[in-house]
Amino acid sequence: MELRDGLRVGDIVRNITAVRTNPVVNEMRGTQPIEAGYLGIVLDVRPDVLNSPPMGDYVDVMLSVDGEAVRCGNYGAGFFKAVA
Repeated sequence: MELRDGLRVGDIVRNITAVRTNPVVNEMRGTQPIEAGYLGIVLDVRPDVLNSPPMGDYVDVMLSVDGEAVRCGNYGAGFFKAVA
């Protein structure tokens, strides 16, 4: 499914901004922010149905971070850019 921001399930993407940056969540989970520049694959794409007018699509992406799979769920599509 391709939506307004142009990302589709299966696209290879790079995060163009840091993700997992909420310090409260990171402290609770024992994780650190992930800087921009990692590759991943789009798992799901959903339209924004909460805002009028819609602000953008939401995506779930599995990033590869130093050899480990890291799931980024319910992010704005603008956090990622398709590379393939």
